[in-house]
Amino acid sequence: MENVRHIDPHTADDDALNRNPPRDVDAERAVLAACIHHPEQYHQAAEVIDRGDFTTVPHQLVWDVIGRQLADNKPVDPIALRSAIDALGQLRTIQDGNYLWELSGTNFGGDADYYAHQLREKTRERHSENLAWRIQHAIRDRLGADEIDRLIDEHTARRTTAAGTADPLTSRLIPGGAFILDRPETVPAVWGEDDQVLWAEGEALIVAGPPGVGKTTLIQQVILAALGLRPHALGMAVRPAKRVLYLASDRPAQAARSMARMVTADDRDTLDEHLVFWPGPPPSDFIKDPSILVRLCKRAGADLVCLDSLKDMAGELSSEEGGQAINSAIQRTLVEGIEVTGLHHHRKRGGGKDGGQEPTSLDELYGSAWITAGAGSVVSLWGQAGDPIVSLRHLKQPATEFGPVRLKHDHVRGHTEIWHEVDVLNLLLHARGALTARDLAVQIYSPEKGKPTAPEVEKARRKLDQLVEKGLAHRIANAGEGGKSTGYVAAFTPDGEVRE
Repeated sequence: MENVRHIDPHTADDDALNRNPPRDVDAERAVLAACIHHPEQYHQAAEVIDRGDFTTVPHQLVWDVIGRQLADNKPVDPIALRSAIDALGQLRTIQDGNYLWELSGTNFGGDADYYAHQLREKTRERHSENLAWRIQHAIRDRLGADEIDRLIDEHTARRTTAAGTADPLTSRLIPGGAFILDRPETVPAVWGEDDQVLWAEGEALIVAGPPGVGKTTLIQQVILAALGLRPHALGMAVRPAKRVLYLASDRPAQAARSMARMVTADDRDTLDEHLVFWPGPPPSDFIKDPSILVRLCKRAGADLVCLDSLKDMAGELSSEEGGQAINSAIQRTLVEGIEVTGLHHHRKRGGGKDGGQEPTSLDELYGSAWITAGAGSVVSLWGQAGDPIVSLRHLKQPATEFGPVRLKHDHVRGHTEIWHEVDVLNLLLHARGALTARDLAVQIYSPEKGKPTAPEVEKARRKLDQLVEKGLAHRIANAGEGGKSTGYVAAFTPDGEVRE
């Protein structure tokens, strides 16, 4: 206790000993009353304050118990709160429960978020006043500039960590030049390499497909690679994760069986330390509480979260409200530096001319367009349930399109690899004459029907142009389709000789 300096009451200022720190007890009561009457407002207030912003022990206790009750999907009326506090053996703290009825009868006249900001301001005032008082006594006792600097640093650190951030209105402001220009030349990848990126940093990945095609199998392999238990996923690197939160909301027992194929008892310590599951639906529907996801991630200490699946995160995904809630929850989580991936489904198809055909666009995924609008990458798996061979198509890309490819599932070991992929450079090497963008589009996107769409042709053209930019191919005007379009040839022969 050498660092503790006791104040001599005979020498200390009377004002210092009888300080009345800034606080607003009425605002504290208003926050708690609003949460009792409107439980959904607790989550809004919790983004601004924590128990340290309350200045009385009863208020801190009630705030804590409200949070626990809501996390367990339990009510927060005075009767339920009294029972919960009684179970803690702390009824005397709230006058045997009578204080709860006083709180619930408070005429708060507003919402919890409004009064929560008032409490945060009072907390800042208390910290600032305390700093001024401590500096005053440091000067009086001639403790020196180093001690004063330490007090200021301590005060700054406290403001930065209190309630998660120093000031929610300024902490995320970034100068325009830095935001626009200070970015890496290539897309930083969570999963991928070079310009082949399936999951970009700071952007959500959605893996969609019908039941039984291996969505869970594939994303679990990505997670295990992030934990260092696999060297890669589909042959591509995965950025290490500190801790992964897996919301196994859709058939959690099946998710456990799926991953059990991929690990052994030797992996237990790594799994216990770096992976945590939440079985069943999230504590709150994203529509009612879009901030629940980021709070759950922070509680778990996770920097990566998997939502299995999106349909269990919010009701009515086809509605604007449902889609916006999913998007809002994901964006709130991403800006906190937590990577997000979610599993999703295609729309159910009838028996018409499009029935049974592989989806090729985002509007063929189930639910509101807001769901895919907020994602940086959308991958579609297609096939019959239980098929060992399924196709993967990149419907939305953060960088260069990956695939399409065919995947081979080893259902016994829970391992997936690329079974077939069109090698564009190899096609150029062995083509008879120049290859056009349409020729390539037929090979990649529609080998069965032979009729690529205009967007597919343009995507094929980009692949060819990228080879030209790398010096691996030449572009020749009027060399394809009877001299009507641009053709492409490899920059060298199959024997390795450079073409002129």
